[in-house]
Amino acid sequence: MAAGALRLSSLVLLLGFISCQLMRFGSIGGNITLSPSSTVNFTEIIWKKGKDKVIEWGINLEVTPYSLLEGRVHLDLKSGDLTIFNLTSLDEDEYEMKSADLTDSSKFNLTVLDPLPPPTLNCTLINEIISVRCEVPQSYCQHRELLHYACHGPSPQCDGSWELEAPVLNFTKEGDLSREVHCFVKNPESNRTSSIVLSTCVPSDNSRHRYALIAVPFAVIVFAVGFLKYAGWTDRTTSR
Repeated sequence: MAAGALRLSSLVLLLGFISCQLMRFGSIGGNITLSPSSTVNFTEIIWKKGKDKVIEWGINLEVTPYSLLEGRVHLDLKSGDLTIFNLTSLDEDEYEMKSADLTDSSKFNLTVLDPLPPPTLNCTLINEIISVRCEVPQSYCQHRELLHYACHGPSPQCDGSWELEAPVLNFTKEGDLSREVHCFVKNPESNRTSSIVLSTCVPSDNSRHRYALIAVPFAVIVFAVGFLKYAGWTDRTTSR
């Protein structure tokens, strides 16, 4: 609960910090286009990442990309759009488009997300209660505060609503173990799902059947040996 409150407060602070900017999200290896809030007949355009120039153009200046993103950017001279290709985590920053043809600049806060892995479903059996936990692997370490979880299954907790906290679902061992639990996770760019059948959370009873099968032939052998010994003793008694 405390962890969820901390993540929520961090997200609120982030939103407050960039309230005057447009939030944009991209995925590593993907592309993104940043579009200025206004479009006019531009005579000059400058795009910056932080304090560094990314690309610029003017009536007396050809389109000039800079080393920061050279070879991975395209500038649309008509709309002023900046497209970044093959995103990396280093592309995450504040971007600003300036032009003498506009009254105000356009600012964007770009967040680049790792590919979202499917959630893992881990279950434990304690005191006849099956607990199923849905979570994203810890290897997904950046921007976990942007993750949201939901579940679908035979539990009042699975109402389809999205939550910041990874859900833990509880079921009784005596219930219908053929039921399936689905876990969903999403970030602003993508979503993934995984599922588990409750019967896989309960140890199988095959071991008891195996011991019973072993006991049967053992009992037969003991009986046979005893019978042979008794038969031999009977023969010796008769011969006397």
